[in-house]
Amino acid sequence: MSKTVDGVVYYTVRFLNYAGTDLLGTCDVEAGGDATDLAPQPEVIEGMVFNGWNVDITKVMEDMTVRPTYKSDSIYYTVNFLNYAGDDYLSTQKVKEGEDAVPPSPEKIRGLFFIGWNTSFTDIHEDKTIRPRYREIPPHPVLNFYKKTKGNISGEFIRSYSAVNACSITAKLDGECTMSFKMLTRKIDSFVDVKCIAELDGLVFNITNVKKSISSGVCYTEMDCEHISYILNDDEYKVTAFDMTGTPRQILWALLEGTPFSVGTVDIEKKVTLRVNTEATRRACVMQLLALVKGEIEYYGYAIGIRKHRGNSQTVDIMKTENVKDISYSYNATEQRYSYSVDLYRKGNVDLGDELLLDFKPLSIYRQKRVVGMEWNPFNYNEVSITIGAYIPTINDSLYSVVTSVEDIRNTTAKYTVEFGEIIGNGSFYFTRAYNDRPYFQYQTNDGKTPTVTLNKKSGSAFASYVGASISGVSSSTRTVIAFYCTVPDETEDEEDTD
Repeated sequence: MSKTVDGVVYYTVRFLNYAGTDLLGTCDVEAGGDATDLAPQPEVIEGMVFNGWNVDITKVMEDMTVRPTYKSDSIYYTVNFLNYAGDDYLSTQKVKEGEDAVPPSPEKIRGLFFIGWNTSFTDIHEDKTIRPRYREIPPHPVLNFYKKTKGNISGEFIRSYSAVNACSITAKLDGECTMSFKMLTRKIDSFVDVKCIAELDGLVFNITNVKKSISSGVCYTEMDCEHISYILNDDEYKVTAFDMTGTPRQILWALLEGTPFSVGTVDIEKKVTLRVNTEATRRACVMQLLALVKGEIEYYGYAIGIRKHRGNSQTVDIMKTENVKDISYSYNATEQRYSYSVDLYRKGNVDLGDELLLDFKPLSIYRQKRVVGMEWNPFNYNEVSITIGAYIPTINDSLYSVVTSVEDIRNTTAKYTVEFGEIIGNGSFYFTRAYNDRPYFQYQTNDGKTPTVTLNKKSGSAFASYVGASISGVSSSTRTVIAFYCTVPDETEDEEDTD
C-alpha cells in the first residue's frame, strides 16, 4: 500500500509469478520512480524467454500488481507442401528452426507415380515451398534403369527397354512384390548390374540377383528384383526398441522417418500401440503395424500407405467377364484352406484386393473371395494369373517379449532394476544407463499435486532407448520422488551370465 515518508509518497509494486499464483516479491517506489531495478528475478520457463512485465513499471504513480510476460525462445519457419498442379497447398506447417517438417500424403495422379519431394524437408532453417515429384507410367510397357543413389533412390537415368525375352511381376496382398526378367546379354551387359534400380508398370525394384546362361548358342541374362521397400530389411534400418501409441499414420511416419519413403494414403484412424523390444527390421515393424490395425499395405512409387481394403469392394462375377482362360483349385489339409488359381486373357481392371465371385459349376466351385495374389507379364497381356482366397494378417509375437510382469518386481529372479529420482519443481533427470524397454514408474509429491512424467529417448528418436524423464505441471516448490522399474537389456544379461 502507498505510504508517505518525510513528505515523499511511495507506492507498492507486487510482482507475481507467470501463473499468478505465487508472489515473487514486492518493492516500494517513490512516486514517478522506476521499479525495473527493484524487480525480482522472473521464473525460468523451459522454451520461453522473459519479455518484460505486463504493465509499465518505469513510471509508477499508483500501487500495482504485475506479472511477467514471456515469448518463445525458438524461431519458426513456414513450410508449404504444394499439390501436383502447383496451385494449392497440401499442407502448411510452422516448423521450429532445426527441426523437420512432416510431409503430407502425396496425391495419386493417374498415369504417374510418386518418386519423392523436390527438396529436403529436414533440418529447416528457412521458409520453404516444396513440390512433389512424379514420373510418368508409359502407356506401353517400358523397363527403365537408373543408378542407385546413396539415399537408395533412383538417380541418373541409364537405359530403357521396350521389349524383353521374358518378364514376370508377382504381387501379393501381404506386401510381397518381386520381379524377374530375361534379356539377351549383349543388350544389357555392361549397362545394368545389382547397383541399379529398375522401374516398370509404376513399380520400383532393386536388382538382387544376376544369372547368365547360354541356350542354343545364345547368351541370356536373367535378373531377379525385389520391391524397393525391401531395403527396410537392411541393417541400416534395424530397430532395437520402439514404443509408440498413436494413429496408424503417426506410427507409420515414425517408422519411415530417415528412409526414402513417404507416408501414402492411410484411411484407418483408430489409435494403437506398437511395441518392439527385440531386434527387428524396419519392414517387419511396418508389417506388424498392418496386422495390428488389420490393414493392407499399398505401394505408390516411394510412398507406402495403409488401407482398410485394397481393390474393388463391390463383388464382380469373374466368370461372366469372358476373361477367364483356365481355372484350378487346391486344398491344404493342414491349414484347412482352399486356394483358387485363375488364368486370364488380359489383366484389364483386375487388381489386388478385388472382391470376386467364382461360380464354376463343372468343378463345383462357388466362392466369394478376394484377389490375394497376381502374377503378370507387362509385355504380354496374355500372361496373367490371379490367386483367389482369404487374406488374414498375422501378428508377430516375437517382436515384443515380456521377460516378467511388473507384479513380479520384488522377485529376486526378475530381470528388472529400479532407478530412483527426486526433484524440486519442474525439470529433468537421467538414468544411470539406457533401457530399450519402456520403464514403468510410480511417484509421490509432498503437496499432492499430480506431475506430468515424460520419458525421454536418446536423440529424441522413436527408435532410440530410454535415457531419462522430465517432470512438468507442478509448482516450483513441489518435491517429487519417483521410482522407475526398468527391464535390464539383453546385452547386460549376457555379460552378467558370462561373468
